[in-house]
Amino acid sequence: MYKILAVDDAKDTLLLLDFDLSAEGYQVVTTDAADSALRLLEKEHFDLILLDMYMPGITGMAALEVIKRKEALKHIPVIMLSAADGEDEIVSALELGADDYVTKPYIAKVLLARIRTSLRLMEKNRELEILATTDFLTGINNRGRFYELSTKAFEQSVSHTSNLVLAMFDIDLFKKVNDNYGHEAGDTVLVEFTQLMGKVFREHDIIGRLGGEEFAVCFPHTAVEEAINACERFRLCLEQHAVMLSKEEGQTLFVTVSIGVASTHVASPGLDDLIRRADLGLYEAKNSGRNKIINADELQVVNQSQRRLIDYIDTINEEEAVEPVSQSQASQTQPTQAQLPPSRELPGIDQQIGLGNVLGDESLFREILVMFYQDHHDDKEKLQSALAGKDSAAAKHLAHTLKGVASSVGAMSLFERAKALDNAISGGEIEQYQLLFEGVAAELLKVMAGIEQELAEQLHDISS
Repeated sequence: MYKILAVDDAKDTLLLLDFDLSAEGYQVVTTDAADSALRLLEKEHFDLILLDMYMPGITGMAALEVIKRKEALKHIPVIMLSAADGEDEIVSALELGADDYVTKPYIAKVLLARIRTSLRLMEKNRELEILATTDFLTGINNRGRFYELSTKAFEQSVSHTSNLVLAMFDIDLFKKVNDNYGHEAGDTVLVEFTQLMGKVFREHDIIGRLGGEEFAVCFPHTAVEEAINACERFRLCLEQHAVMLSKEEGQTLFVTVSIGVASTHVASPGLDDLIRRADLGLYEAKNSGRNKIINADELQVVNQSQRRLIDYIDTINEEEAVEPVSQSQASQTQPTQAQLPPSRELPGIDQQIGLGNVLGDESLFREILVMFYQDHHDDKEKLQSALAGKDSAAAKHLAHTLKGVASSVGAMSLFERAKALDNAISGGEIEQYQLLFEGVAAELLKVMAGIEQELAEQLHDISS
């Protein structure tokens, strides 16, 4: 049942509104002054407001302005009521955010029709907001919404000098779940993983799915020890939780999670830095055996190799991809061929550039190749799905990210093809999508096959 607040200084109008709206099944609350209406709005939830434009004391126009300035109230539809029908007043009300305008004495059928229209629009807007901010599979905050809410929490922690903790979660060996049991089983794991998070973490903790099998939790006003204890409770619950794949066959599956934690206890210039440090903790957790929590605040001072790994993570998330340096520039700023380890042929990858990006550190270059393979081996399918579903935002994100990381590993042909697709999506050149996608897909398959062949043993060790 929708709840409507009717505000009018004319008591006979309020009686009529109460009668007509109640007869239609609405719950009606009436008041004859704008100041009491504003107090009611602070205490109770309403789905729609009928607001008289001219009242003694605080006018309806002034009340409307207050309502539309408040974050918690601005989405409530407001229909203005007035005995006057001057165009200037109507325009002023609509510009302040009113949804509609009805003259008095009102015609009941017309008013009720406009109320129904406003409520339908409100519901549609709510649905659109949910779609825009919620992960479609798990129902929790998507990446954008998580970042928005966590940024606000971070800013509040700074202004109140309270501690905030950010934890990154990655389901261990998730690719094996999809490979061995199918993507439907993988979806079941993701959904139950999320449900378990909702049970373990507090209502005011901010939970989000960042993509794939990666999740994050922001703990506002929380000491790092408390957050780690909560993460440990979750890790143990997940470890012992049997995911039901088939009720008929009684088939179950157990998964584990690696977690990286970072807090504002260590000075952080912003949320991005906190996420970056938590990501490094997550990397250490996976690299040192999985199914554990690493507190990035306690890691040793970041060495040069770790810094380049952080920079690699940054490259994935940067808004604009870094253009590759030319060979002439590389010769001036990077080690010469004689300084680099002997290179082997990797299809689609210029190792001179790739090794140069990590200052000739071959072991680090191999680690980055592994990371590139793990993070992007299924980008072809993701891109194809996004383009087929006409999800330009997702397709652009995938092409843009692939462009940046391809440059990092020296996959220059892949870089150029992903760049062309990225530009076409930005320009809305729909007729070019398929042809450019096929070029990206072919080059990506070549690069991934080369990495798989070169690092077969290392990839096998990581996935086992």
